Amino acid sequence: MNKSIVILGGGVSGKAVAALADKLGYSSVIINDSDAESLPGADMVIASPGVHPLKSHLYRQAVSEKRIMTGELDFGAAHLPKNIIQLAVTGTNGKTTTTELACHLLNTLGIRTAACGNIGLPVSQVAADAPEGLQAVVIEVSSFQLELAENFAPHAAVLLNLKSDHEERYTGGFEEYCAVKKRIFDRVDPKRRFYGVNSFDSQGRAAVRNGKLMYDNIVLVEDLNATAFTAPHNIENLAAATELVLSVVAPDKLDIKLFEQAVKSFKFGRHRIEFVAEKNSVKYYNDSKATNPSAVTCAVNALAGQGGKIVLMLGGSDKGMDFSELALLENHLRAVVLFGASGETIGKVFSNKVRKISSGMDFARAVSDARSAAEQGDIVLLSPACASFDMFKGYDHRGNCFCELVEQL
Repeated sequence: MNKSIVILGGGVSGKAVAALADKLGYSSVIINDSDAESLPGADMVIASPGVHPLKSHLYRQAVSEKRIMTGELDFGAAHLPKNIIQLAVTGTNGKTTTTELACHLLNTLGIRTAACGNIGLPVSQVAADAPEGLQAVVIEVSSFQLELAENFAPHAAVLLNLKSDHEERYTGGFEEYCAVKKRIFDRVDPKRRFYGVNSFDSQGRAAVRNGKLMYDNIVLVEDLNATAFTAPHNIENLAAATELVLSVVAPDKLDIKLFEQAVKSFKFGRHRIEFVAEKNSVKYYNDSKATNPSAVTCAVNALAGQGGKIVLMLGGSDKGMDFSELALLENHLRAVVLFGASGETIGKVFSNKVRKISSGMDFARAVSDARSAAEQGDIVLLSPACASFDMFKGYDHRGNCFCELVEQL
């Protein structure tokens, strides 16, 4: 019998579901809340992660009518070839770096691996394309994707950290957000459940001791100072990626020399504490991917002590977050430049010891204000603590605009 599917949300994830449905011989239709007042009949509703469960009237209808409902992650993962090893990464911060790093390490070790999920390539698209020779996938998983992940069962999974983020999406606030994140472990063998070393009582075997990356008593990387993994948050990402890799490759079979070379050759993606330029003895860094307060704390602590103080650019779309931890950064700051929809809200957490500059909804003005506030030897850091959709298409658009404006200074 030909199954019928209603796909809720017509973005990248929704289109990937449609492609997979077509491959499986299912009939499907994509609808958005703006397209229809009610859901058509179908055997199943598949919701894209971007559909807000509290704001979408179609989503609420599906729930009230007790429709058979799942998410894009569940649908895609269920239809990946059985021989492909599934690894999963979630957490508030560090997901993308850990996903990319684990993928890079496995590929270097000769295991053909793809990064997918919340990183930009939907799991359903990988299942639809079924790349020849693919042996493993590392899936970046958001809380949005886990909401409807009733059957997701990766070989191994890591939960890096839990910090204030996306609380406007959950009636239970931060506690519900955390509970959703922890669903990643529901169908994972307890021996292959890994936690971020900085945030949890980790039972993992990877650790950093005396500047070395260790796995039990085996030295995997002799000197982390010779790598990009020196800041605490990046050490967390490296340890987590190592756990995932060694859940696939037996430690006694690991080519340690090749593994160390892979760690040293890894390059971080853009918009993550990315050095942009030095102008008039002021260094500019783009950390546009920092969309919550905890990520900002990591960035400031990573850059603090490199000379002068930091002029911190903050603002954007709030997600119901608690910004209070930013006040703990005051001793490192020359000034805060506040922009976007939530700039003024963020400014309230700082005392009068820190100069506050309001730039409104003018991002070019915010960059100019930051330049004016900086002194020789200082750092101007775009690390907004917020989503970007009040003024930009995404964090990458925001980061690119920052880089262009800095080059024009």
